[in-house]
Amino acid sequence: MKYLYVGATPETARDALPPLEASLAEFGLPLRRLEIPGLDFAFDRKRGQYASIPVLEMLTRLCPPDAAKLIALTERDLFIPVLTFVFGHAQLGGRVAVVSFARLRQQFYGLEPDAAVFLERACKEVLHETGHTFGLVHCADPRCAMSLSTRVQQIDAKRESFCAACALRLSKGVMR
Repeated sequence: MKYLYVGATPETARDALPPLEASLAEFGLPLRRLEIPGLDFAFDRKRGQYASIPVLEMLTRLCPPDAAKLIALTERDLFIPVLTFVFGHAQLGGRVAVVSFARLRQQFYGLEPDAAVFLERACKEVLHETGHTFGLVHCADPRCAMSLSTRVQQIDAKRESFCAACALRLSKGVMR
């Protein structure tokens, strides 16, 4: 049997895990948790952020043999070299993904904390990055969880679900 693993780095709030795991039920795989080590090795001093590519490489090495997918969660602010930041990063059609909570929190933008807003954003981004691991690409429907988000306002405009076309792709075997 294959499992969908959800992992969290040491600094990551564990109270976010149950709602995120509920969102992942969409993929129809039993869930397991995995502790993920800290990401200090990926810190880039010039940028003051964490490089997501080495994180994905580390996750690939940590991925259990019985894992269909491993989705890691972190509070660290992530980037790839060609972008200022990323909300998350996944191997398209691969086994691993990482989602950063840093820019999903209202506090990042100088606003008062709002747990409900944070959890809604986190659920959407976990669906998005997990969708990439199952082979889904960015969707033109701005309300679909698979639509590209380069700003938090775009995440807020999404639904916490896939559009009919993306859901159909999943049901027709993308998840094999």
